[in-house]
Amino acid sequence: MKRYIEVFLLVLLINLLSISAVAQPVEIVFWHFMENPIEEKSMDEIIAQFNKTHPGINVKGVLTAEGETETTKLMTAVAAGVGPDVYELDRFIVAQYAYNGVIELLEDFLVQAGVNIEVLRSEFFDFAVEEATYKGKLYALPWDTDCRALYYNKKMFKEAGLDPNKPPRTISELDEYADKLTIMKGNKIQQIGFVPWSNQGYHYTWGWVFGGKFYDSESKKIIFADDPKIVKALEWEKTYATKYGKDNLDTFVSSVGATTNLFLMGKQAMRVDGNWLMSTISEFAPVGFEYGIIPIPFPPDGEKNSTWTGGYSLVIPKGCKHPKEAAEFLVYMATDGAIKFAIDSNHFSAAKGSVQKLIEANQDQKIFADLLPTAHCRPVIPMGGLLWDKLDQAWNYALYGEKSVEQALRDAQNEVQVELDKAFK
Repeated sequence: MKRYIEVFLLVLLINLLSISAVAQPVEIVFWHFMENPIEEKSMDEIIAQFNKTHPGINVKGVLTAEGETETTKLMTAVAAGVGPDVYELDRFIVAQYAYNGVIELLEDFLVQAGVNIEVLRSEFFDFAVEEATYKGKLYALPWDTDCRALYYNKKMFKEAGLDPNKPPRTISELDEYADKLTIMKGNKIQQIGFVPWSNQGYHYTWGWVFGGKFYDSESKKIIFADDPKIVKALEWEKTYATKYGKDNLDTFVSSVGATTNLFLMGKQAMRVDGNWLMSTISEFAPVGFEYGIIPIPFPPDGEKNSTWTGGYSLVIPKGCKHPKEAAEFLVYMATDGAIKFAIDSNHFSAAKGSVQKLIEANQDQKIFADLLPTAHCRPVIPMGGLLWDKLDQAWNYALYGEKSVEQALRDAQNEVQVELDKAFK
């Protein structure tokens, strides 16, 4: 009898241990770098809500430096068992990470999690889906997005004798206004009207404004050095470097401090920037600060209402131990979570459902929302990061006068094309 009791108790114990093991939720580690207090709080609340509604999964959010998701550091952490199961990745380098085999193809895991992939794709803006896709397959889910426009200081316009209700609409008007809004004392800049390459005035910004193209997807060729409109864009920017002096402009910016201060302190009259700047203005601008927002001015043969989008995505690294559960969390974060984050942070989500809610909260967001449907995204290629870096380098060579515009662009194009050819082979 005693033997039967011992066997019964042993079986019972095994069953209890099995039940206990099953009851333990799968832990998912999520790396993000939303360190702004408002954004971090929103992230914590989204994760808490997911954990509450998904008892089989427990997500642990970890605030980390953006550089930690650089390939070598990331894979070292994953291999050591201390890396993430999900992390944020700048969307324009998703194709590069997919090509390098650093992130998982999501689609099989999404299907395992009961997701209709085509329906899910339709919830995001097309450009965001394009950036999250490599060779026709999803390697990421879009998270947030943004676009760019021209901000201008109305008080500075009035002081310069300009009508604040008639901001510049063309490149020639922009140049004219910039000249009137700039104050020099000898060779020293006291106040600047406009600096094309500052803030969000990147190579892509003006290349597209001037109607140029950077990449041809059919031929798989980098083409910016052969596009006269890209050349023209950089030549136009260089007129500012020549007129005011590139080093002189750099000194002016560094003497004031952060470039945000230039605009808020009334030292910079106009700047190209993203919709996120409105939150900074509302929090830090002096009392009575008046500003306007308009689409970026363009040349006669350029692109009207030109803008481009950026934003982050959510990915699963190679070596993730629980990819199905990670995918389930990804879907939640990219849809319901992303919309909540957008509303909390006054920032667009790549999910279309957030836009109208943001406009209702802030009418100025409509200016940016109206630009989103036709916004450009950066070329979706395995060398997206290299292309950005080489374009940046080319712009600096030309603006500082170290190379001619044509030579700077040609050298950059050749360097990227060599690596791109290797990747496609």
